[in-house]
Amino acid sequence: MKAFFSTRWSVALRVTACILVILACQLPFLNTQPAGVPPTPGANGGSTTQATAGAPAGSTPETTPAGMVFGPGPFRLMDPTVGLADLSSYNATLTISFNGTQAGQSSQWSHTYVMMSSKQSAAHQITIESAGGVPAPVFMLEMNGVSYELDEEKNCTASTIVAGSSLTATWEPAGFLSGLIGAEGAGSETVNGMASNKYTFDERALGESGFTQSTGQVWVAKDNGVVVRYLLTTTAGVDYFGEGIEGVQTWEYNLTEVNQPVTFDLPAGCPGGLVNAPLMPAAQTVRRLPGVTTYSIMGSIQDVLAFYQAQLPALGWAATGEPSVADTMGWVGFVQSNQQLSVIVTPLENMVEVRLVIGPAISQ
Repeated sequence: MKAFFSTRWSVALRVTACILVILACQLPFLNTQPAGVPPTPGANGGSTTQATAGAPAGSTPETTPAGMVFGPGPFRLMDPTVGLADLSSYNATLTISFNGTQAGQSSQWSHTYVMMSSKQSAAHQITIESAGGVPAPVFMLEMNGVSYELDEEKNCTASTIVAGSSLTATWEPAGFLSGLIGAEGAGSETVNGMASNKYTFDERALGESGFTQSTGQVWVAKDNGVVVRYLLTTTAGVDYFGEGIEGVQTWEYNLTEVNQPVTFDLPAGCPGGLVNAPLMPAAQTVRRLPGVTTYSIMGSIQDVLAFYQAQLPALGWAATGEPSVADTMGWVGFVQSNQQLSVIVTPLENMVEVRLVIGPAISQ
C-alpha cells in the first residue's frame, strides 16, 4: 500500500477500472485505497506538513511516531510536484503498468498520462491512453478560461473552469507519484536535458516494508528541484493489491520540453473560449459561457453596434464589413488572426440583448 496515497481514487477509477478492489491492509496513519490507481498529487498520507524536496531526513533511518522504519538515506521527496508551477512550460509523461494475475487469471494493463502545460497562455492538456480492456482514450484541454473534453465519439463538451478543479490540480502526472523518505544519493547525471542529482530507494522509503518488494530511482534537477525522471517497480500480492491480485506494477515518469514553446490545438467541433471583449457601461444580466457572452442594456441596436465599431478595432479586431441593421436584429462582424467575433443585437421590451459570439474565422 502506498505510504503517500490519498483520496483521488474516485476520479482515477474512470481510467483504471480494471482493478476495483479495496486494499485489505491499513496502517494507523495511512489511507486505505484500491490497488493500481494513481493518488492525489503531492499527497503524503494525510499529513498537512510537507518538506521541501531534497531536505535532509534528520535521522538515519527515519522513523514515524508509530515506529515504522523508512529508508536509510538523507533525501526526502514529500511533494513530487514541487517546482512545476514555476516553469513556463513542460511536457510530463507517466506510464503505469501491471503484469500479474487477478482471481487466478492473467491480468495485464497500462495507462499513459501525458500533460502539456503552458504558464504564459494558462493552457493545460491531458491525454490518457490505456491498454488492457479499459476505457477509451481521454482528452481534456483547458484554454482561454474554458475546459474542453472529448467523449468516445469525439463529441466535444465545454464549460467554464471551476476554481480548484483545474487539470493541474486533479490530473498532474507528477502528483500521482509516491513521496519518499530516506532515499540514497547515487551521483549526478544529465537526464532529459537537465543536470540532475540521482537517488535510489526501495520499499522502505515508500513506507511499504512488509508489503512489497520495490526498487526505484529518481532524478531531481539541480537548479530548481523538479522531478525530472522517476522509476519504480513494485512486486506484491494480496496484502498490497487486494484480494486475488498479485504481480508487478511499474511506474515511469519523465519531464521533458521544459520552458520550450508549446502549441495547443482545439479539436474540431469545440466552441471557442470565453469572449475577451468589452461590455457596454451599465450592462445587466451578464452571462459568460464558452464561445458566447450575453447581456442586456438600455439603448438601441444602433448604439450597441456603434460602441463595438469604436472599441474593437483598438483591440486588434478588423471589421468584416458594414453592420447590418433591421427592426428585429442588428449584426456586425470582426476578425482577428483565425477567429471571428460576431456582435448580434436583438430588441427586448425597453432594452436590447447583446450577444457576443466567437468562433473560427470563415474563409471568404
